[in-house]
Amino acid sequence: MLYVDTSVIVKLYIKEEYSLEISRWIKQNNEAIPLTRFHELEFTNAIYLKQFRAEMTNEQALLVLSKLDEHQRRGVYYRPQINWTDAINFALDLSQSHTKTTGSRSLDILHVASALALDANRFLTLDQRQAALAALAGLTIENSGRGEGRS
Repeated sequence: MLYVDTSVIVKLYIKEEYSLEISRWIKQNNEAIPLTRFHELEFTNAIYLKQFRAEMTNEQALLVLSKLDEHQRRGVYYRPQINWTDAINFALDLSQSHTKTTGSRSLDILHVASALALDANRFLTLDQRQAALAALAGLTIENSGRGEGRS
């Protein structure tokens, strides 16, 4: 199963650097993407932050949020059952084992832990540190054809 970081999902709806590469990769991959409540929180918050920063209007934000809902109905995403206790336990273990060497942020750790809790074996992110952590956790890092991610 493929797990996709929220920053990748945002690029499918907001034109940003690497949006085109991500869109092509997702279409070629042709696999439904798991969407957890954590993804939904981060996605919605990212849209509202763009509104706060005057990077998009209220109408644009509502359009983006409705497109996400439409894509869920069409099967682009699916809602897996996740055991959040397991995810938090994985996150604590990952933090204790790797943050000193990777500099991972807690939300990035929680994405990797969520992937583990869902038994994902593949991980797509644009964040180098998150990718390093996911690799240390045993996940295969997907190459979306983009350049270097943030660090």
